[in-house]
Amino acid sequence: MMQREIPDDVWTPKRVKEVLAEAVKWVRRSTGPVGPSGIRGSMPAYIPTLEDHLEEGWGLPEVAGDDEDDDRKIELPVTPERADYLMRSLSWVAVYLINANHRGSGLMVSRWMAHSGGRGNGGFNAAIKRAGVSRTHAYRLRDRGLSLIAQGLTKDGVRYERG
Repeated sequence: MMQREIPDDVWTPKRVKEVLAEAVKWVRRSTGPVGPSGIRGSMPAYIPTLEDHLEEGWGLPEVAGDDEDDDRKIELPVTPERADYLMRSLSWVAVYLINANHRGSGLMVSRWMAHSGGRGNGGFNAAIKRAGVSRTHAYRLRDRGLSLIAQGLTKDGVRYERG
């Protein structure tokens, strides 16, 4: 069976979920944890140059583990336009669920964003278990919320922009 292309002005729950997961990942990558931070000094960090090392007799500078290739994935920052789009997407729960009196679905979509949002559902499953909500009911509310957001975005003419 051939899959047909969905136009960019039609939202699906899957598209809403992808954009919200991307927004949560972007926020986590771009900001630090909330709350009080540890003690910090006001002086800039001293980073000695090669000349400093040689002049002081320290030898050649080394970094522990610099013998291996760096396997970390390089993540490029998003464009300012994409950042604006992702920021707007973070308000969809409030606009299309909470303000429209769909509090249960809004709570589950918010809980999913806070506890998984693109990192798998392990954190979400643990959070709903702690809250005493059945897994089936929680996923039904979350999926209903994603569907309501998709309907609202399509009705309002918001275009789907791939990340």
